[in-house]
Amino acid sequence: MAGNHFKGSDSGRPAVPPRPNGAGKAGTPGGAGQGGSGKRVSPGETAMFTALYEQSQKAKKTGRARRDVFAGGATSTSQPSGAPSVPANNAGATNVANAAGNVNAGKAANNTPSAGGAGLTGNLGTIYTGASETGTFARLDDSGAEFAGSGSKEDYYDFGLNYGSDTSSSSTSDGLVRHRHRKGERKKRHTGAIIAAVVAVLLVVLGASGFMLLNSAKTVKSEAKEAVEIVGGLKDKVTSGDFSTLPDDAKKIDELCDSMKAETSSPLWTAASFIPVYGSDINAARTMIDALSDVSSNALVPMADNLSQATPGKLFQDGMINVSALQAVADSLSDSSKVFKSANEKIQGIGDTHISQVTELVDKAKDGFATLNGAVDAAEKVAPVLPQMLGANGQTRHYLVLAMSNVEIRACGGFPGSRGVMSVTDGKLELGDFVKVDMMKEPLSPLPITDEEANLFTTGWGLTGFNTLGYTMGDVTMTPDYPRAAQLASDMQKAIVGDDIDGVFAVDPVFLQYMLGVVGGTQLPDGTVVDGSNAAKVLLHDIYWNYPVEEQDAIFAAVAGSAFNKIVDELGSSDITKIAAAIEKGASEGRVLMYSRNDDEEKAAKALGISGALQTDTSEAPILGVYVNNYSYSKMDWFLDKRVTIDSSVENADGSTTYRVTTSLKNTMTPQEKAEMPGYFQGHNGISQDIDDEVLRLYLYAPAGGSISDIKTSGSGSIEMNEATHDGLKVAWGGVHMLLGQDIKVEYTVTTSKDSGHKELKVRTTPTAQTFEQDK
Repeated sequence: MAGNHFKGSDSGRPAVPPRPNGAGKAGTPGGAGQGGSGKRVSPGETAMFTALYEQSQKAKKTGRARRDVFAGGATSTSQPSGAPSVPANNAGATNVANAAGNVNAGKAANNTPSAGGAGLTGNLGTIYTGASETGTFARLDDSGAEFAGSGSKEDYYDFGLNYGSDTSSSSTSDGLVRHRHRKGERKKRHTGAIIAAVVAVLLVVLGASGFMLLNSAKTVKSEAKEAVEIVGGLKDKVTSGDFSTLPDDAKKIDELCDSMKAETSSPLWTAASFIPVYGSDINAARTMIDALSDVSSNALVPMADNLSQATPGKLFQDGMINVSALQAVADSLSDSSKVFKSANEKIQGIGDTHISQVTELVDKAKDGFATLNGAVDAAEKVAPVLPQMLGANGQTRHYLVLAMSNVEIRACGGFPGSRGVMSVTDGKLELGDFVKVDMMKEPLSPLPITDEEANLFTTGWGLTGFNTLGYTMGDVTMTPDYPRAAQLASDMQKAIVGDDIDGVFAVDPVFLQYMLGVVGGTQLPDGTVVDGSNAAKVLLHDIYWNYPVEEQDAIFAAVAGSAFNKIVDELGSSDITKIAAAIEKGASEGRVLMYSRNDDEEKAAKALGISGALQTDTSEAPILGVYVNNYSYSKMDWFLDKRVTIDSSVENADGSTTYRVTTSLKNTMTPQEKAEMPGYFQGHNGISQDIDDEVLRLYLYAPAGGSISDIKTSGSGSIEMNEATHDGLKVAWGGVHMLLGQDIKVEYTVTTSKDSGHKELKVRTTPTAQTFEQDK
C-alpha cells in the first residue's frame, strides 16, 4: 500500500475511506458507489482505505487496541463490546464516542470534522478527503494542531508508509509521518506503471502474434509445397505432350499463389518484416511469393491455355521434334517474356538472408529464375524462325556439325578434328557418321582469303604463302569470326563431298560433357564410359595418351558421333530445364556456335549470343576479343592456362571508357608429363625450341571504334607484339614461345568508342580445354 495518497490527523479517530465531494450513502466507504458531484478517487486508494476502515470496525467490536497496525495507533477504551457503532460518513455529525474515549479526546480540534469531511470513532486516526481533488485538506501544523488550508496534494500526512528515497519525512508526536513528495514523483511512478503495462501488453501481443505468424508460415509452406508439386507435374506434361489438363493445373497453381500472397500481405507479416536482422528473411519470402503470383496469373495461365490448343505429343521422342508443340511453347514463352523478366529481376534483387532454410530457398529461386529467364530470352528470339529451322512443312534442312578439339587450340575454340551432317525434315533428326576432316584435293584450289586474313593467320613462322585457312577444314576456325569460318567450312563440304549446307554448328568436348551430364553417358569401343564427368578428359587427353596414333582420329569421331546420337535420342526423356541450362552455359563460354545462311536465322543466332561474329557496330556494347591459335602443331594446349582480367576503368568525357586489362598465359606442363608425353602430343613446328614449347599466336581485338595501347609484356616466356587490322577492327598480336612452367603477361589499355556511351566492356575469349585453379 506504500505510496497511496491519503491524510490523517492527530486525533484517534478511525480511518474513513475517501469519497467524492457531497453527501454520500451512510455506512458505505467513499469511492465505492458514492453519489454526489465530486470526483472519484483512484481504485487503488479506494481499496486501501476500505481495508483501513474494515480494520477499524473490527477493532471497535473486539475492544482491542491495534497499535501494531500503524505507527501512532492508540488503544481505544471508549467503545464497549457490542455497542452499536455510529453510522459512517454522516456529514456534520459529532463523534461522541471518540470524544469520550479516544486518547486524543483533549484535542478538540482533532475531534471536529473539517469542512466537507466526516470522521468515525476508532483508534487509527481520522482521514479526511477534503472538499475536492484540489480543494481544502485537513492537515496538522508542526505543533500537532489541526488547521485547514488549500494546497496541492504534494504536502499531506499518511500512516508512515515510506515511499523510498524520493521523499522527505518528519514524525509527529503520535507517530504519524509527514511526507513531502518531490516534484514529479507521481508522474515518474505513473509513467513507470504505464511503461510496465505497455511492455506487458506487448509481450502478450508478440507472443500471440508469433504464434499466429508461425501458423501463417505453416499454411504458406503447405501451399507452396502443393504448388511446387503441381509445377513439377506441369513440366512432365509439357514434355510428354499431355496438354489437355494444363489449364486446370495452371488455375490451381494460381489459386495457391493468390492464397499465399494474401497470407504474406497481412499486417502480421508486414510488422514481422521490421524485426531487426530476421526481417530481411520475411521480406525475401514475401518477394518470392509476390513474383510467383505474378508469373502464375500473367504467364502460366495464358501459356496453359495456348498449349492446350497445340498438337498433342512429346516435344522430343526417338529423334523426333514435335514442331507444333515446340512452336507453341516458344510462342507462349515469348508472349510472357515481360512477366518472366520482371519476376526474375525481383528474385535476383533479394538481399542477404539469415535463416538457413530461407537462404537455401532464395538460392534455388535465383538459379531457377535465371535459367528460366535464359530460356525465355532464347524462345523470344528463336520463336519466329523455329519452324523453318526444324524443316516444317516438308522441307529438309542440312547442318554441318564440327567437333572441335581444344588441345590444338584455334581462335574459335579448337581444331575441327571430325565432322558430320545432320538433316531435319518436319522435326525428324537424322545424323550421319562423323568422319575426320579433309583437305581440299587437287585439282581443286584453296578457297580465296583476304590479305588481312593471310597476314594474321597463315604467313610467317615457316608458313609464308601457305593458305591453310582456305585449304583445310581443320584450320577454318583460326579466324575468330565464326560466320566466316562456317562459310569456308560449308564451301569445302560442297567442294569435297557435294553437300549443300544450310548452317554450321561447332561444339567442343567440354560442351558435350555438359550435355552428357543431362542425357547420360556413352562408351568407347573398348567399353570405357564417357559421361558428364569425364568426356573432356577422355576426348582431349586420354585418347592421345592411351591409343595408337592410327586409331586416335577414328576413336574421336566415333565418340563425338555417339555423344550426339545420345543427346538426340534422350531429349524426350531428359529434363528440359537442365538441357536449357547446359546449352546456355556452353554458349556463354563460346563452346557452342551456330551459323545459318538464312539472314533471319543468323540474326536469331546473334541475338542468342552463339553466332561468334566479330562486333563491328560502334553503338553496341563494346567487346574486347582475346584469341589464341596453336602453331606448334601439337596437342599440348591441354596444359594451356589463359586468363583475362579487367583491372580498372575510367569514363571519359566524350562517352568513351578506358580500361586497364591484363592477359596472362602459362604452360602448366610438369617435367614428369613432358617425359611421358606421347609423340603425337608433342610440338612439330620447325621453329619450336623443344618438344614442350607452346608456340602460339595471341590476338587482342579492340572494340569497334576503339583502340589498344600502352602494351607492356613480361614473364619467363617470350612474345613479340605487332599491329594489324581485321574487318575494320584494330588488332594487337604477338608470337609466343613458352616452355614448361613458363608464363607470359601482357598488360594494355583498351579504349572504347565514344559512340558506345559508357556501355560496359564485354570480353569474348577462346575457350580452353580445362579450367585451372587460380594458384596453379
